[in-house]
Amino acid sequence: MAPFSGFSGTRTVKDRHNGEDDVRMMDHLMPLICSPWLYVIVFVAVTVDGFFPIVPSETVVISLGALSATGSPHLAALVAVVVAGGVVGDRVSCVLGRKAGGRMGSGKLAAARVRAERALRRYGAMTILVGRFLPYGRTATGMMAGSVRMPLGRFSLYSTLASLGWAVYVIGLGRLGGMAFSDSPLLGTAFGLMIGMSLAAVCALAEKRWTAARRRRLAVAVQQPVPVTSR
Repeated sequence: MAPFSGFSGTRTVKDRHNGEDDVRMMDHLMPLICSPWLYVIVFVAVTVDGFFPIVPSETVVISLGALSATGSPHLAALVAVVVAGGVVGDRVSCVLGRKAGGRMGSGKLAAARVRAERALRRYGAMTILVGRFLPYGRTATGMMAGSVRMPLGRFSLYSTLASLGWAVYVIGLGRLGGMAFSDSPLLGTAFGLMIGMSLAAVCALAEKRWTAARRRRLAVAVQQPVPVTSR
C-alpha cells in the first residue's frame, strides 16, 4: 500500500500546484475581465474578423465564454457585444464587396468567394446564415453579397440572425468547457476549442464530399448522349 499512497500524494501535490497556477492566472486576468474595456476589445476583434479574417475572434470569444461560467464577464453583455460586432463587421465586408465588385484576393479566400457566389445565386440570403459557421465563409459571403448588390435591408436581417446564432454557438462552446472544468479556465477554453474545431472539421469534410458528389453527377450528365428525335 505504500507505493500507492506515495503516488496519490504526488498527484495531490501536482493538482494543488496546477490549481495555484490557475488562481495566479485569474488574479492577473481579473482586472481586465471585470473592466468595461474588455467588451470594447471583443467588439473590435469580432468586427475586424468580418473583413480581415486573421484576427482569431472565435478563440477570444470561446475563452471568454469559458470564463463567464465564473460570473465574469457578464453572459448577456458578452452575447450583445459579439452580436453587435458581427453585424458591424458584416456591413463593412458588404460595403467592401460592393466597391471591389468581382475582384478579391487569391488563395483560400478566393476559393471561398467562388463557393459563396455559387451558393448566393442558388440559395440566396440563407447562404449568409450557413457561411458564418464555415472557414472564411463570413468574409466571403459578406463580400459577395455586396458584389451582387443584395439589398442592405435584407442583408442586415440575415446578418443579425447569423451573428446571434454564431454568438450563442461559440459562447456556448466556451460555457460548456467552463462548466466541465470549473477549476481550470485554461482547460475549459481548450475543451471548447477542441469541440469547435471538431465540428468545423466535420462540416468541412461534409462540404468537400458533397461538392465531389455534385461534380461527379455533373460529369455523368455531360457524358450522357443527347437522344436524337426523328421528324
